[in-house]
Amino acid sequence: MKSIHTAVRDQFSQHADYYAQSSAHAKGDTLDVILDFADPKGTEQTLDVATGTGFTAFALAPKVAHVVATDLTPEMVVKAAELAQEQAIKNVVFSVAAAESLPFTDASLDLVTCRLAPHHFQDVPAFLNEVYRVLRTDGLFCLTDSVSPESEELITWQNRVETLRDNSHVYGYPPSQWDTMITDVGFSLEKTAHVRNAQMSFLWWVRPHQNPPEVVQEIRNAFAQLSPDEARDHYTVKPAGDDFYFSWPMYAVKARRR
Repeated sequence: MKSIHTAVRDQFSQHADYYAQSSAHAKGDTLDVILDFADPKGTEQTLDVATGTGFTAFALAPKVAHVVATDLTPEMVVKAAELAQEQAIKNVVFSVAAAESLPFTDASLDLVTCRLAPHHFQDVPAFLNEVYRVLRTDGLFCLTDSVSPESEELITWQNRVETLRDNSHVYGYPPSQWDTMITDVGFSLEKTAHVRNAQMSFLWWVRPHQNPPEVVQEIRNAFAQLSPDEARDHYTVKPAGDDFYFSWPMYAVKARRR
């Protein structure tokens, strides 16, 4: 059986161009809230964990002193470095690293960000411990990720759907579990927010070129089984002919190392 890290590398190594063109990753409320929560002053030594193709790192770069952007998948790091060069961004460097094993000394960073990635992590508590370790006292950790609603039924539903579509998905926690995990490490929660990312076309998101038709249909059927209230309130489902648009609930956290 593949390890989670291997599954993630296998999945994302094939899709660097896909993510480089993804509006859900390039913009949206989750990026805006990261920048708002971080409120950088221009002097921060910054780390962006699981940077993907670099959108969060690029948004932070003009506002901080320096950014190191890490990702588990070498192909993602290569694509991000290409985009940084195209955009003439000079104060970002890239490194291949797992979120659970960050290649930085203790108390060496002022700001750590992570956006739209931890649901792929092998060990979220280990990741949080690493973030706490590398931050200086009073340093900030700013996170956004997709979350499940506070409902056992919908937690099960959402994680099943995500895993059907992408076998590198590990687990989408509800906000209450994120709060507990973050404070258990020792962080002080300063601010949280429920946010949304860009509406996604189901037919774009489900990757019909990669997933077999029976899997695409199974996922479509799962959405059809949601109640009208669940579809509207939790997933903003909007029909569009043979397609439909939706968004995952997102949660944003600003936490400080004390």
